[in-house]
Amino acid sequence: MFKTLLTIFLLSPVVQADDLLDVLDGGAKVNSDKVVPAEPSVFKSIISRPTAEQNIFLQFLQKGEVKKALYQWPSAFEGTSFAKSDTGKALYGYLLFKNNLKLVGLETLFQTHPKQINKDMVELWQSTMQVEDKIWSLTDVRWASEWTDIFGISAEVAVMAREFEQELPLSQLEKLLRKTPPNSWERNWTEWRYITSLLLEGQDVKAAKLLKHLQSVKENNPISTNLMDITAARMLYQNGYLSQAIRYYQKVSKKSDYWFQALEEMGWSELRLGQPQNTLAHMKTLMTPAFEPDVGPETFYLSSLAHLKVCDYTEVSETLKEFRSRFQRKTKVLLDLEETPESKAVKTLFARLEKTRVSMDTLGEAGVLLPRYSTRDEALFYLVQRHVALSQEGQIAQKLYSQSLSEGTALVGFQAKMERFKKMVLSQARNSYTASLNRVKFLAKEEIEEISSVLKKMQIVEAELIQQLALSDRVIEDTKDVKEKVQKGTTGSTSRETLKFPFQGEVWFDEISNYRIDIAKGCQAGKEKAL
Repeated sequence: MFKTLLTIFLLSPVVQADDLLDVLDGGAKVNSDKVVPAEPSVFKSIISRPTAEQNIFLQFLQKGEVKKALYQWPSAFEGTSFAKSDTGKALYGYLLFKNNLKLVGLETLFQTHPKQINKDMVELWQSTMQVEDKIWSLTDVRWASEWTDIFGISAEVAVMAREFEQELPLSQLEKLLRKTPPNSWERNWTEWRYITSLLLEGQDVKAAKLLKHLQSVKENNPISTNLMDITAARMLYQNGYLSQAIRYYQKVSKKSDYWFQALEEMGWSELRLGQPQNTLAHMKTLMTPAFEPDVGPETFYLSSLAHLKVCDYTEVSETLKEFRSRFQRKTKVLLDLEETPESKAVKTLFARLEKTRVSMDTLGEAGVLLPRYSTRDEALFYLVQRHVALSQEGQIAQKLYSQSLSEGTALVGFQAKMERFKKMVLSQARNSYTASLNRVKFLAKEEIEEISSVLKKMQIVEAELIQQLALSDRVIEDTKDVKEKVQKGTTGSTSRETLKFPFQGEVWFDEISNYRIDIAKGCQAGKEKAL
């Protein structure tokens, strides 16, 4: 009889284990036969009928002893339906997060269906993430609209902002624009992605209006002025407004990584305007040996075309030779990176990216041994930063495993479970590092393809050079009575300090990015033909 009554008492939903402790300790009020329960905590509502082992877990958690709670988790929940439930996974993720395994914990949460999580657990996560907004940019999670209801539009935009190469549908971006507050980082970032998507759709006029507005925004603007200026220049160039495009290209700062591209694209604009002397001035700057890590093969192609246009065959030949020399070396480096990306130069780059964004000129000799755009590749920077965060969490997991030897539960097999967990976290860190190396391989492959494409163009230039040389006698004959033509350079410095070169009266102003070239004679009688 006593045994039956005891069983009924222990299984009764009216009497919970924590309430029993409160009664026996005198912490709860007793009114007649009725037990008045204490104020329920958030964890009580999450686990309605805890077992003895679960009560131990809850007590650790309520006291803030999160490490002990983590050690107790297998004893309390392993193999239970609660551990497999969405609320159970959310609680386990929260436990990891509170043990400073923040990325692992947050990504554990995102393995659940948000609408199936206990309301109190959702509110617990909401309050936790209010002061952890920076971590969103390092996550690798799949976003759903239900998560926006929980964590807000800022978190959604931060997660979307790391989808660097994925084109977002205009409809999705339009919804974001309607939801994001004016003058916020989220609104400005969304507006920028909307502009780039409009450009891909061919809606240049609409994109230009939005870009003009974004350029006027000074606060909370994540897009650099230089990137907006070069984007505006490209829009104008593609629509045939070459002189106007040049004015925007000129706005790009020398300190910007976009400056090299701006100078090259400005050279194309000048060439199409019939000003090859200005194109050559820009190319003279870009082909300075110090800029080798930042300058691609297209620069040499443009330079050879400009020289060919003014019949400067000597310089065409020299440009072809320099192209072969420089990009044979670079192709070998890139092929080696495709095969073995973990080079000394790559390790140097990663070490710098772990701390902050860098530019090629800060890497010294390592710069020429890396893919050209590796320092400003957003995807690579994200992967390196994520690897840093996961490596730190791997060290924490290692420490938790070591401490569990003396502080953990007495459950048989517990150490094996903790070791598997430690290996899982360390494996995630290694996977992130591998992904960083794979990104380097991808950038190397892209640059090899670019070099190969330009090589074919240079072969056409070489064929054109041979053809023009064969016709040079006819050109001389046809222009012998024509007054010498001089094309004055309009780029660069007006300094009196000049370097005079011994060929065809060209004058260069000795100041980086301020060269000016005056073309005398061009394709006229008396032009030197020798190679």
